[in-house]
Amino acid sequence: MNRADIIAFGTHPDDAEIGCGGTMIKLADAGHKVVIVDLVRGEMGTRGSAEIRAQEAAASSKILGLHGRENLELQDGNIDITMETKREVVEAIRRWRPKAIFLPYWEDRHPDHSNASRLIYEATFLSGLLRFDTGQEAYRPTQLFYYMGWYEFTPTFVVDITEQADRKLEAIYAFGTQFRPDTERGPQTRLISPTTDWFLRSRMAQLGSRIHCKFGEGFLIRGHLEVENPLDLMFESF
Repeated sequence: MNRADIIAFGTHPDDAEIGCGGTMIKLADAGHKVVIVDLVRGEMGTRGSAEIRAQEAAASSKILGLHGRENLELQDGNIDITMETKREVVEAIRRWRPKAIFLPYWEDRHPDHSNASRLIYEATFLSGLLRFDTGQEAYRPTQLFYYMGWYEFTPTFVVDITEQADRKLEAIYAFGTQFRPDTERGPQTRLISPTTDWFLRSRMAQLGSRIHCKFGEGFLIRGHLEVENPLDLMFESF
């Protein structure tokens, strides 16, 4: 069985790269099997097409060092939380059986992102139920890590991605139709504005400053961290 250590769910192709791309690179470089599961193909995007986005996702995946990537092909612009869509996500979780899942924060300006967060959360719970039949063995990872989309949160923890930041940006810019204005004539969007690069770098720098490094990515967990030995924790109190 082809299993993964980590699944990073992205609503659209490029969302996981933006929210947790540096951490995915860091985990992959450390020998972990990292998989991205995109929910939609991006057919409602203003620029490019679903077919081009698939090519861009493949290029980005190589930069990230992914073990695998798949797209569930849910309806872009209409991610609905139904038994059918939950089944699609459950099947992906049971197929890959990851130790941890990274997913978008539940508050976002884009309805697809906030709906995707709830969908993935509910599907993760269902995935552990023996009587939710998909023809696969029930399985539920215990670790869920939320990454930032448009809206920010106070992170539970921050990952130092100083050494991975350039590759993260390279993976993001592999989506040329979305981020590079010279790749296609078409409507101007927020993402191809020069301020987008400033925003991406500024957020990484701001999060990195929280742990006294150059660049970081922040994550949120539900509940509380269980600690066996407090002396193993790495933080500065003052």
